Amino acid sequence: FFFFFFGLPPFFTFCSFMTLLLCKQWYQRRVRGVRSMVDQQGVSDHEIHIKYEDQEKINQFARYNSKLLDIKDELVTKNKEMQNLNDATQDVEELELSEDSFPFQLGEVYVEMTADQTKEMIDTYKGKLNDEIKALNNKTTELESLMKGLK
Repeated sequence: FFFFFFGLPPFFTFCSFMTLLLCKQWYQRRVRGVRSMVDQQGVSDHEIHIKYEDQEKINQFARYNSKLLDIKDELVTKNKEMQNLNDATQDVEELELSEDSFPFQLGEVYVEMTADQTKEMIDTYKGKLNDEIKALNNKTTELESLMKGLK
């Protein structure tokens, strides 16, 4: 009878009221703590000023960080390409005795090559890729050192 008349038992109503009260008290303590920290420093929220030089350093750091993330993404793709080339080398070595020629993709065209020619082409691409990876690693170390200088 009580459930139909009021909808919820009084215990649930009391718990939800206490939860709201505790949340409100926690929020007020949190805001009061932040305000007291600002008052201790003698600066309000609206009076925080950043020097132009500091803002320039922050912007430069953000640009370096963006470049660094782009280079790291590129490194990941280059490492995947290197892994694919290593897998291709293993496949050529495994199939060398059973196959006379292998299709090798140059751009959009597949060219039939012998196992030795295919290995040479793969090694050439590996060399180019290693050089690119080394250059990207050098760029990352350079950017990281510049970012440490700005901190």
